[in-house]
Amino acid sequence: MSGEAKKILKKLICAGIIGLALAGCARANLVDSNSIIQDGIEYYIQTNKSIYDLGEDVEILYRISNLTDQEWTVSGGAPLRIIFVAPKDAEWFESIWQWFEPAPPGSIGLRLEPGQSAEINETWPQIDMQGTPESGDDTQVSPGIYRITGFLFLHQYPTDTDVAVDVNIVPEPSSLILFVVGLPLANYIKRKIRD
Repeated sequence: MSGEAKKILKKLICAGIIGLALAGCARANLVDSNSIIQDGIEYYIQTNKSIYDLGEDVEILYRISNLTDQEWTVSGGAPLRIIFVAPKDAEWFESIWQWFEPAPPGSIGLRLEPGQSAEINETWPQIDMQGTPESGDDTQVSPGIYRITGFLFLHQYPTDTDVAVDVNIVPEPSSLILFVVGLPLANYIKRKIRD
């Protein structure tokens, strides 16, 4: 290999390393969160970041907090706290993954003292449940933007307190950078061999 080819190869390798470092820094983002407050109750949802590699677990926190100085009670039926995931532009009933907290036996409501919270920590493994509870037909989702929504379902009626965040699922960065750097490098080597 000539001296000029070695210099170009070194530059390409350096560019690839810098690209990997920049991709890593870009993904080292803070939590992605959103909240609404209605009648002194905060409905809050967060993911541990907003950009995920394909196949990476998405950590979700959904929390309901009583910000008032009085007890907050929902009674008359077991309320469900639900998390669901859908492609960003889909309707809520087109969810590809969902989780709900089963009501404890004998539960007749949800009660929060002043300053108290009830929260759910759950992990979405980036699967599409294909509309069935069986895991045998689950598939990996495609890269894209997905909306993660938490809401309180009361007495068989949904409330207007749903809160959501969007997450972006992207192809694995190292594969992408290898493709971007490797293709020109392969073409360069191919031309040098012909010369």
